Amino acid sequence: YLMAADFDPSILAFCWQPFVLKWPKGTKGHRGHVPDYFCRLGNGDGLVVDVKRPDKVEANAQQFAMTREVCEQVGWKYKVFTGLPEPRLSNVTFLCGFRQDRYSPGAENVAALIDAFTPGTSLEAGVRRAVRATGRPRPVVHGNVLHLLWHGVLAVDLDGPLDLSSFVAVATVVAA
Repeated sequence: YLMAADFDPSILAFCWQPFVLKWPKGTKGHRGHVPDYFCRLGNGDGLVVDVKRPDKVEANAQQFAMTREVCEQVGWKYKVFTGLPEPRLSNVTFLCGFRQDRYSPGAENVAALIDAFTPGTSLEAGVRRAVRATGRPRPVVHGNVLHLLWHGVLAVDLDGPLDLSSFVAVATVVAA
């Protein structure tokens, strides 16, 4: 879940096991519950997340319903995360490796990289254009482009295979 949350531009911050919920004695299913994550969203809302394998959701349905009710009472959103579907999981996992600053193109090269994908084009053609525009080695530019995809400056459909033929364009809202 952390990787998915880190990639989600609507999530500004998150913390792990943020609080414990204690139910009054006599409440059916009254054992305490510690949600997995609390996220602060860009619009100021709170989001509580429980992470469970899909085969464990039904067995925990009552706990999830109780947690959802508490979240609604305080004005927070609630969801149960059961994982990302393929190929999104593989694509996000791959791009996650390029989130570090060492892959950042530097402010002096960002405009050239954005121009290389304006209008949108295949990953391969855009990298080729960016190599010509910056004069930097192809592996470095390719890493820079993947970094910009992770950070939402460039956009690609992650629900299909990510390869050199993938269509990449400038994101509608360029991340700061």
